[in-house]
Amino acid sequence: MSSRIGVVPTRLIAASIALAFALCLLGVLATAQTDIQPKDEIFGGYSWLHPGAKTDLGYKVPDLAKGFDFSNVFYLPAAHNLGVLGDVSGHWGNHVNVGYLLGGLQYKYHTDTFSPFVRVFVGAARISPQTYDPNITPNLLRTEWQAAVGGGGGFDLNVTHNFAIRLAQVDYIYSNYHGRFLGESTQLNSIRLAAGIVVNLGDYYAPALAATCTAQPTEVTEGEPVTVTATGANFNSKHTITYAWTTDGGKIDTANAQSAHIDTTGASAGPHTANATLTDAKMRKMNSAKCSAPFTVKAKPMNPPVVTCSANPTTVRAGTPSTITANATSPDPGVTISSYSYLASAGTISGTGTTATLDTTGAPAGPINVSVTATDSRGVTNAQPCVATVTVEGKPELPQVSARTPIQFIPRPKQKYIPWRVDNEAKAILDDDASALKNDPNAKLVIVGYADGEPQPKIGMGKKKHAMDLAAQRAVNAKAYLVQQQGIDPSRIEVRKGTGKDHDADIFWVPQGADTATAPLLQGTTPVDETVVTPSENAYPKPKTVAPMHHHKRAAAAAAAETTGNAVAEGAETAGKDVGKAAKKTGHAVKKGAKATEDTVTPH
Repeated sequence: MSSRIGVVPTRLIAASIALAFALCLLGVLATAQTDIQPKDEIFGGYSWLHPGAKTDLGYKVPDLAKGFDFSNVFYLPAAHNLGVLGDVSGHWGNHVNVGYLLGGLQYKYHTDTFSPFVRVFVGAARISPQTYDPNITPNLLRTEWQAAVGGGGGFDLNVTHNFAIRLAQVDYIYSNYHGRFLGESTQLNSIRLAAGIVVNLGDYYAPALAATCTAQPTEVTEGEPVTVTATGANFNSKHTITYAWTTDGGKIDTANAQSAHIDTTGASAGPHTANATLTDAKMRKMNSAKCSAPFTVKAKPMNPPVVTCSANPTTVRAGTPSTITANATSPDPGVTISSYSYLASAGTISGTGTTATLDTTGAPAGPINVSVTATDSRGVTNAQPCVATVTVEGKPELPQVSARTPIQFIPRPKQKYIPWRVDNEAKAILDDDASALKNDPNAKLVIVGYADGEPQPKIGMGKKKHAMDLAAQRAVNAKAYLVQQQGIDPSRIEVRKGTGKDHDADIFWVPQGADTATAPLLQGTTPVDETVVTPSENAYPKPKTVAPMHHHKRAAAAAAAETTGNAVAEGAETAGKDVGKAAKKTGHAVKKGAKATEDTVTPH
């Protein structure tokens, strides 16, 4: 093997030496960035080579896509990121083989995920070039061993603690080849790419020492003891650990034990801390850990007085006094009560002893709370005052207007819709209202109609034809049903109209003594002039009459005449046409004729 490298650029050699020195320095100074710190690293994978050279007769060596690379790095115990590198690779192609045997240094920055690395190396290159010149016989082929130098780097993806994937490794390798003919010499500026798997062996990682301190209990009254305990983590179980305790509150009985007791006698009230230092004397560096345990000392209690109080009488009329009696005692021995104080939420209170007088003159009706506080000879008062209540009677509240179920004027299935008519569903609601009025003869109703945004039907004939006040008409028709069909006194029903709704009429219950003028529910409504708005002829569906069986034909004729007359009348009232008026008269005439005929027949 030739030991001559040939003409190596001076800058490359200088850069390689400087890089190697820098890596050594970084390896010595670097500390662990992660718990992945292997002792040995083995890499194996695929390698691709670009020789970057020409051999005999100017033949250009092609890229070699077939190859492998195997390396081993032993990391130094004192610098876990810096290791000694050994590398061997082989590449072959069409009549060309190139292999490397290298050694050097590698620096890897270990992290939990991506770990980049750089390397420098020297070694030997085995070069077996081939030429395609047919005039050159095979025995003229030449295989050479030449010196090589270079460097590179890449990065690994850590999958587990012991396994990683080398995503990329790029190396530059410089060597020479001395041709067979005319002593030709050429440089090989090779680029080597590799990727594969990395296996980590051994582990330099040593977790830092740690300690945890606890205090039991965490809160005590002055004079009560506190037990503190220190527990170490990551200490060598075969080594003896020493303990050292200090505290800023109380006295420690044993300062060099894992657990110690603190006497808090004389300690100031407030938070305190006990500190422990755990040391492994057999470790040279970073051989101790510290921890703290907080605890709180409370001052000895000064129990407040216990106070009871009462009022006599408990119910008075305004201007009548009430006597407040208090009694206080201290739960602490030898402590007396020095004074009492009273505070009333209304009226006037006077007195500083065990009794006080509440003057209710000018006080409003309702409860008056009198708070009693006692102060002992130490100046301690009860935190929660004792409260005695005196009720001042006032005028009874007036009954209030309340809402009942409203009725609606909307189209319903299988019913002819007349916008002012009280239909069967509304009648059922009004029947309940009528029952309530009959059960309470002193109560009244207020009916409020609404028709906001609805078209106003036309009523009347000719020049007297005008728009109906639909909201007022609905209220008047509902009242008509209660008066005409349920027999309710019309003076017990007031009709009004309001705004803000449509297709509705509200029913309000007015108990005896309620003031409708100030009732909130009736604000914004206006009374209806019942001399102007009168009940419609078809204000509600009339109950059907049942004719005797033996006069069924005449009765059917009379009912048909009545139905026809009502239908025509409703059409006339809605449309306001002259023909409706005539039909209405005709219907009444037919109805009267049928009724007269029926009356002349003697029933069986």
